[in-house]
Parts: sequence; C-alpha cells; structure tokens
Amino acid sequence: FNRTGFQLVKLAPKIERGFLLAATKRPIERLRRAPHPRDELGALLRDVCATKYPAKLMTRTSEEAARARKYLPCDRVTVEALPRERRRLSSSLDARLFKVDALERSLPLFKDGTLYLDNDVALKRGSVDELFGYFDELRKRHRALGVVRAHVCVPPGHRTPEVPPGYCEHNSGVLFFQDQNQSKALVGEWLAELTRRTSADGQDQLPLRKVLWRHRDDVWDLPYGLQCRGRRCDPCAKKGHRNTLLWHAAREDRVRFVAKRRPNATADDGVCGFYA
Repeated sequence: FNRTGFQLVKLAPKIERGFLLAATKRPIERLRRAPHPRDELGALLRDVCATKYPAKLMTRTSEEAARARKYLPCDRVTVEALPRERRRLSSSLDARLFKVDALERSLPLFKDGTLYLDNDVALKRGSVDELFGYFDELRKRHRALGVVRAHVCVPPGHRTPEVPPGYCEHNSGVLFFQDQNQSKALVGEWLAELTRRTSADGQDQLPLRKVLWRHRDDVWDLPYGLQCRGRRCDPCAKKGHRNTLLWHAAREDRVRFVAKRRPNATADDGVCGFYA
C-alpha cells in the first residue's frame, strides 16, 4: 500500500514479439493490392496484418523498400533496406545470402521473440498466439533458437565430415529467435559459412546445419507437425499435422489446393484456418 492507502499493483512487463521477413526484387515487383496467385509476399503480409503483432520487412535496396511500402496492408509493418555498404554481399543471383545478411543485420529485434518466415509461408490466422507460445517453451528450455527439421534429412551432396550423418538439416524458412543476442551470433556464423561458399549447390541449409551442430545445446527442435511443408501437404489432414500452424508451400500450389478443395473459392479464400 502507498501513503494514500491504495494498494500498488505491479504491472506485468509488456511482451514484445513479432515477425521478421525479407524479400528480394522479384517478390516485391509482384506485390499487388488485390490477391494474386503469384503474389506470395502480399499474401504473407496480409496474414501478418491480420494478427496483433508487429513485423519488419528487409529489402535489398531503398527503391525496393519504397515500392514495398506502397503495398503494405497495415501500418504495423516497417520496411528497411540493407545499408549500401552491405549490399556487396548480396546479388540477384544469391537471394539466400541476402536473406541471412538481412537476418544478421536485423537482430536483435523483438526482445521476447522474433519469428522469421520465408515469403512462401501462410499463417493459421486464428492460432498465432499458440504459434508464438513456442517462445515460452524455448525460454523454459533455455534455448536460443527454435527450428523445424527438414523433410529430407541430408539431401544428396550435402554430407560433410563436420556433422554426423544422423544430424538432419533444418528448414531455414521458419526460425524462432528467442535469445536475440545469441541468435545474432549464430546467424553471424551462418553468414560466414555462406560467404565462404561451403555449399557447392548454393543452398543455405547445409551451412546452417554446420552451425546448428556446433551450437546444438542452444537449439530446440520444434514439433515436426508445426508446419505443413510442400505442394503435396494437406494442411487440413488430422493425422500427422494435428498442430499445423504454418502452411509452407508456394502460393500457386496453395491456391490450387484451395480450388480443388473448394471449387467456387476465390484467390484469397482459405481452408482450415489458412488463407491461400
């Protein structure tokens, strides 16, 4: 109680969580105000804006940032371009290097959890609080990063003596950054691996696998059924995808799936809580 006799109630600290996105020139050029099957970034932005959480979108150039701002569905999304001195690491031929560079540049971001998503991911809009609840589990487990195992453990050509063959690759398109500073250090190592071109085919998951193995005690494998991955995945399936909160497939494939499931659906109609 204070001197006036009123009881002082300690306010709970405000939780700061949000999304981090990155887009190269092509998805930004495809942005439309109305839903379009090839506009993946626009669909993801609409999903994000249907939630209460903020987001940050990283672009390669200031011109791309300016175009993206014209098509934002809400004002909770901020857009930032990579500084000119960092663009030497990025090119139109190496979008993956740009993505990781943008992640390293952006972190730390939201202090209680930053969720990175690739452009071809759809959110189950009514279950985003449940999705962000995985940050609480990461904190309880004292893990810096949450990842989802890839659908192919070790693709052909990705074996390396630096990592045991039983340690699988993880999907680089869905990343839960819980400890912001530690996550930034991990992404910095990932960027260094990519810059050294340690993957012959230019993929980013082999370099990420090396970093995750080195820091395996700081990483938690999220439930595999968290995301529905690939063109053949059914986000409505009960078996194997009971807790599906992310639909990770090309937008054109998602639109075709919805059209098959709901013949009279429009380009922006959805199924099972997902919007194509």
